[in-house]
Amino acid sequence: MWNSTWKDFKKTLPYLLLGISLGSLIYGFIPTDLIVTYAGENKWYAIPIAAVIGIPLYIRASAVIPLSTGLVQKGMALGSVMALIIGSAGASLTEVILLRSIFKTQMIAAFLVVVLGMAITAGYLYTLLF
Repeated sequence: MWNSTWKDFKKTLPYLLLGISLGSLIYGFIPTDLIVTYAGENKWYAIPIAAVIGIPLYIRASAVIPLSTGLVQKGMALGSVMALIIGSAGASLTEVILLRSIFKTQMIAAFLVVVLGMAITAGYLYTLLF
């Protein structure tokens, strides 16, 4: 059992390291002001852009509240923040790269379309209701 586990681990390790590296680069080097510029209030495309930006990021539960507060204070619409949070919670670049070692491309594409659709829908619903 140990040999099988180790073999699987070695097979997925490069994907995991690549995902962690890319995710940390995106998370560390994309300025918040850039996100707010393209996903601010009164822009019809703000929610879809926020959802797309959120998917490659991995935002931990402990970081959601301070990040959301900072984005709202800089002018990002609440629906856009919701789409960003749902997108980042639903899928992350690390997760997609790791899943790539297990599933076919069509399955991963379907997964991303569902996460993106849910994030966009929730963002628009949040905007309409609140």
